[in-house]
Amino acid sequence: MTKTLKILLAIAVVGTSFTACKTKQKVTKIPGATVEAVAPATTTTPAVVEQTATAATTSGDEVTRNEKFSLADGETNADALKYKYHVVVGSFGVKDNARALVSKLKGEGNKALMVVNEQGMFRVLIASFDQYTQARARINQITDRFADAWVLVQK
Repeated sequence: MTKTLKILLAIAVVGTSFTACKTKQKVTKIPGATVEAVAPATTTTPAVVEQTATAATTSGDEVTRNEKFSLADGETNADALKYKYHVVVGSFGVKDNARALVSKLKGEGNKALMVVNEQGMFRVLIASFDQYTQARARINQITDRFADAWVLVQK
């Protein structure tokens, strides 16, 4: 009985392996199918992503967002949180990526810091101000390097 069971099992395994390896589809060659793909034209207009938990305002090239946020772990510059308007030069879902940008900016002499919002996004701030016009002026100064910089308004 066991010998018969082993033989049946072996036949089932061999039968399955033969049918699993064969393709059931026919291959058809299509004339002219070797045309190389062309990348679509890209635009330089920055995309504004609306988040349900934040309010975003766009006016021309100006982007502002209202968010609640706090200093990320390891940040010590709590004085920046006393201000209402912050210039964001990077936004990351991965903390290490944000940390790398902060390190680079600090190495260049900036007072950059990293904050995290309620959705877990890490924002890299390069400057903080009491007035919106000051934040916009800073963005105008750095627009060559950070074309997508925007103003974060602390809730």
